[in-house]
Amino acid sequence: MNWCYLVSKIRGRDYCRACGGNSLFSALNLGYQPIANELVLKPSVKSEVFELHLKICSDCKLGQIQDVVAPERLFEDYRYLSSVSISFNAHAMTFVSKCIDEIDFKAGEWVLEIASNDGYLLKHFLKTGIQVLGIEPSVNVSEISRKLGIPTITEFFGKDTARNILEKYGTPRLIIANNVLAHVPDINDFLDGIELLTGEQTIVSIENPSLLNILQDNQFDSIYHEHYSYLSAHAIEKLLFGRGISLKSIEKIDIHGGSLRYTISKRSKNEKRNEMSDAIFEAELHANLFDEEEWIAFNYRVEKLGSDFRNLLIELQQEGKKVWGFGAAAKCCTLISYAGIKQDLIFGIADSSSEKQGRFIPNSGIQIFSPEEMMKDHPESVIVFAWNVFDEIASVIRKLSKQSLEIWRVIPKIERFE
Repeated sequence: MNWCYLVSKIRGRDYCRACGGNSLFSALNLGYQPIANELVLKPSVKSEVFELHLKICSDCKLGQIQDVVAPERLFEDYRYLSSVSISFNAHAMTFVSKCIDEIDFKAGEWVLEIASNDGYLLKHFLKTGIQVLGIEPSVNVSEISRKLGIPTITEFFGKDTARNILEKYGTPRLIIANNVLAHVPDINDFLDGIELLTGEQTIVSIENPSLLNILQDNQFDSIYHEHYSYLSAHAIEKLLFGRGISLKSIEKIDIHGGSLRYTISKRSKNEKRNEMSDAIFEAELHANLFDEEEWIAFNYRVEKLGSDFRNLLIELQQEGKKVWGFGAAAKCCTLISYAGIKQDLIFGIADSSSEKQGRFIPNSGIQIFSPEEMMKDHPESVIVFAWNVFDEIASVIRKLSKQSLEIWRVIPKIERFE
């Protein structure tokens, strides 16, 4: 046996991280990029770069990038705080209200959230007296959650963690795994853990951005190293096949530029999906989501969009306009890196998170400031990078600005708003 060959094979590049097959085709290669959320403290620091190449498995339909960065490096010191976004807080409150209305919580029943971040969601359950437990691997973020009174385990979730939780707490009534399934390198171990913790009465709710939206709305900036997987209804169904849990329903939601909410529970006899679920499966097939030719066309659109964005910034500079950005999200780093943007074209980027302010977008020299600091510089054009909360950010800009300015959005297409 050629052991050297086996060692050189990489999951997500040479074989599928879900089914282990080798029927992967190239969907989009964004070249070598720095880690999106690894915001540096000095502009002179040269960040390490890694290949960022989206592939899709023709067998199980999972979108994925290769294992090139250890999860410990990506998540143990994490700068994203969910509670910073007004829109995301509102989404969390609505979700919690829906769960309380639809689930008859009995005394002693409790809620588990995997990737609980800074407690943005569980704090709403806590207010009602329902017991909660969070799992959050980022040391700095989990500490924020604990200060809110939320018991939090600082670990990566998988079968071993699930076994320890089961032994200590039993099965939860509700398991929430929002915007995390895409972030785990070993997706099967993660789902093994969920299966282990799913009791007869347990409901599992998983939210994730849709691969279909990436294709249809040019959301290539949503591809970065923290997102190991890119999910669809077909991929979720394949991932659950053969397990003791199954997909009960799928719901479209607006958060993160278009996501799907998957409801999962113990497998039962005579299972049947609802009409909305069937429509989502059909939409994926109708859009040729798993057709290599469709992704070749997508590559051309992405290349043009990146080029047009750079040309826009050059034109604004030539017009003598001072250009800023708003929203130092991971998608901002992907777009800036792909388009080759430096500090000569964008003076700075405003962000409401104190965790990011004072740092720099890797390999660009572009510093992150508070929104108030941006306004002191009197920008004439502002690029909203966090397009998924565009209305929220545009409202903040207009409230802070004492002069008229242009507000731009790049994804899904370049648009100007007065």
